[in-house]
Amino acid sequence: MKMKKSILFVFILLAFGGVLFFYNLGGWDLWNPDEPRYAQVAKEMLQGEGWIIPHLNGEVYFDKPPLFFWLIAGTAKLIGGMNEAAARFPSALFGIGIVLLLFFLGKKLFDEKAGLLAAFILATNIEFIWLARRASIDATLTFFTTAAITLLYLGFYQKRGRWGFYLLAYLAMVLAVLTKLQIGVIVPVFVIGGYFLFRREFGFFKDSSHIPGIALFIAIIGGWLALAYLSGGGDYLWGLLYQKTSSRLLEETSHTRPLYYYLVNFPGNFIPWIFFLPSALIYGLSHKERTKEFVFIVFWFAIIFVALSLFKAKRELYLLPLYPAAALMVGALLAKLPLGAEGAVKRICSIPLMVMIVLLALIAMSLPIVAALKGSFYLEHPWEIGLITALITGGGAFLAFLAHRYRRRDLPFYIIVAMVLALTLYGAGRIFPEINKYKSARPLAQAIVGAMRPGDQLGIYQLEGANFIYYTGYNQMRWLEDERKLKEFLRSSQGVFCIMRERHYKLLQQDPTLVISVVATGQVGSKHLAVISNRQLP
Repeated sequence: MKMKKSILFVFILLAFGGVLFFYNLGGWDLWNPDEPRYAQVAKEMLQGEGWIIPHLNGEVYFDKPPLFFWLIAGTAKLIGGMNEAAARFPSALFGIGIVLLLFFLGKKLFDEKAGLLAAFILATNIEFIWLARRASIDATLTFFTTAAITLLYLGFYQKRGRWGFYLLAYLAMVLAVLTKLQIGVIVPVFVIGGYFLFRREFGFFKDSSHIPGIALFIAIIGGWLALAYLSGGGDYLWGLLYQKTSSRLLEETSHTRPLYYYLVNFPGNFIPWIFFLPSALIYGLSHKERTKEFVFIVFWFAIIFVALSLFKAKRELYLLPLYPAAALMVGALLAKLPLGAEGAVKRICSIPLMVMIVLLALIAMSLPIVAALKGSFYLEHPWEIGLITALITGGGAFLAFLAHRYRRRDLPFYIIVAMVLALTLYGAGRIFPEINKYKSARPLAQAIVGAMRPGDQLGIYQLEGANFIYYTGYNQMRWLEDERKLKEFLRSSQGVFCIMRERHYKLLQQDPTLVISVVATGQVGSKHLAVISNRQLP
């Protein structure tokens, strides 16, 4: 009977995740900063640039190893071509994978209900939804790091077959390294190694069952590095393993943020479940309820949070590997203390629930006003979108309040889950396609393609440009960073086009030695851009 129930829950999570993450997955264009760049790297693999060393714009791409690009390219092969859905498919697939993995881990650590609630919590926080629906590496990385942590932890408590758990854990770390290099080892080693040191479980480190897994790790990663060295030489490995990765964690970069950065950003990204996280910590670490399983989850969360806060380079998405731990903490709490249950101890859940309901109600009341005042810049139908999102948010808050008021146990939880699902589907089907006109580089790229002739050259000035490479299909773009090289480019004897900010074009107009004309103008995100050419156009 228990097995049948587990199978039913798996099918429910598969169906829920399939709708949540895959609905209208290709319904809008690839947006900066990461999506068009990763899709273009995969496209160039398919165009013959090679599968061992990734390339962008025909040049070696040092920033990431190849696995994620293999996945995008493989998806494109299967569906018959590169497009937005192909680029996002791996993230959505591994997003469902993490949800299922968390269900089984929660079931093993606590009980089946805790695992189910944790899986829903993970699937319905805004950061996880966002990254599982984007062509972003971090959902794929988080699947492999979570798998490694799960297998190493559970494997240690197995009386037989421990080596098999460890072998699969090291294989997961291999795939994590091939996805995002050192962080794929840092996360599981810090979590598991740190926890067993904290617990003084030194037997974990002395266990010979690790040997087959370590050998597998060395063999696969060593083989990949050897192939990369043969293809790209020592300069490629130095750029990949240090200059574009490790150095960014320890030295000043464009992603340098203050020490407290994640303290400020994580709470907003774990909405709506962040309200219950303090209660989960208080209840789970209380003397009566504290278990080694809960302490393990807290350690998992804390060690990643602290370690990544100490690194200089910070982005909100870097924290994704700790989201499963946060979801497990809240899931364990709500499995024991349902949101609709009675009793004084239940206030530890009812108080944050009421805070959340009040905030949701305030948001619902303000959404139509905000959409009317600000939305017209991004949306064609701001009033409609403002009203419908307000109805979904306000309706969810009201129904959750009623379910709590009439003690319907788990019903408030599932109402919140349904509200997030409805908002996500409406966003994917209606809101994002409208915002796309503001965010996409496709219209300006099409204007460039229409104006260029065979033999013309395309450049980009002080912009990233991967979105224009992807949507123009022109992968020999000139990267121009200083004004002297820009002017040399524009004085070329051949026809050239250049994408730049409008303010840079206005400065160029002040130089009487330049003969340039504007081909097209447009806005991509917050940037007002101009495409200029050195040849006169009709």
